Amino acid sequence: MGLFSASKDRLVETMAPGLLNNGILQPYGRVLDIKLNSDAGELDVTIELDGELEPLRIHIQEYELIEEGDRLKIVIRKADTSRKWVTALIRDLVLDRRFELPPEVAKTVARFL
Repeated sequence: MGLFSASKDRLVETMAPGLLNNGILQPYGRVLDIKLNSDAGELDVTIELDGELEPLRIHIQEYELIEEGDRLKIVIRKADTSRKWVTALIRDLVLDRRFELPPEVAKTVARFL
């Protein structure tokens, strides 16, 4: 991993939990940890879900960020989780589909592309 990539990844790891916890995840729980390796195209996220005893671990093994005009979208190509049913849900509803990142997340991520 290059020095710039490592620094960029650490900055995203620091900023992303707050953006996600105060945004899309607020009704469901909170991010406990994020590890990003943009050179390898991998992302590990640990989420504490409301009402659950054990955190959910998500390992995204392959993703792509796509700029479409002023919008930034993510396509997850391959992922696995600590719960079989969530992995199946991701496979059926998420993989290989484009999802627009929220503007506040996209703005932060776009600075590092």
